[in-house]
Amino acid sequence: MELKGKIICGLIGIFLFDLAGVPFGGLIGFIVGSLVGHFLFDKPKEISAADAEFKAYQRKQGEFLYHVFSLCAKLAKSDGAVNRQEIAHMEFLMRNQFRMNDRGRTQAIKIWKQAKDSMDPFDHYARAFYRDFGKERHHVMNMMDLLFAMAAADGGLHPREEMLLLRAAGIFHIGRLQYERLKSRYYQSKSAPQQRWTPLDPHYAILGAQPSDSIEAIKKKYRSLAVKWHPDKMAANGASAEALRHAKEKFQQITEAYERIVEARK
Repeated sequence: MELKGKIICGLIGIFLFDLAGVPFGGLIGFIVGSLVGHFLFDKPKEISAADAEFKAYQRKQGEFLYHVFSLCAKLAKSDGAVNRQEIAHMEFLMRNQFRMNDRGRTQAIKIWKQAKDSMDPFDHYARAFYRDFGKERHHVMNMMDLLFAMAAADGGLHPREEMLLLRAAGIFHIGRLQYERLKSRYYQSKSAPQQRWTPLDPHYAILGAQPSDSIEAIKKKYRSLAVKWHPDKMAANGASAEALRHAKEKFQQITEAYERIVEARK
């Protein structure tokens, strides 16, 4: 609560009322001066501070929603064309979960389309979200839950969707137990015991491999992906600057994943 205006005007009131010879002038002057100071100086500052705090909250919420619709769009696109169930789920998020008005929904659709059509990889968006919200764990877990909900919108879990979910878990520093707990909310867990989480899981996911695969099988998958995404090959095929940048990032991820797995198996 602001007090500066009350005190200053109260002191001025004491001086003026005493000078005017008003009975109990000091007390009355302080009360009148304090009221004047409150309404003229302190109250506007209190309102301004509250308004600034509310705007900061709105801005933070807007940033979170930007990441939600960007990441959900990349996830929905990962297994091919976006289908009607995924679009319906996006509408549900806008209208029911986030209760967005027409202007907000228009902006969310724009964000969705831009991310869906962007050449930037899923990891680019996931890391951007974690940079902004990594210290707010409830937001991180909420985002992971929203991604599972989007993956489950069409009733299944495509291998490419699960690959991205595992990569998101790695970027968000979500352990295997937490990952499986979230997953069980949308998918029935298999009767077979779950494999223990290891930091290599996201790297296996990048290569489309499993921890149970032989090193020869993993090497074969790595070579296939490396040939597909090699920047020199993309450049020779006349790829755009944006596509070439995406290929370089992808090739770097593939190479790093393979090297980490090989090093761990030595």
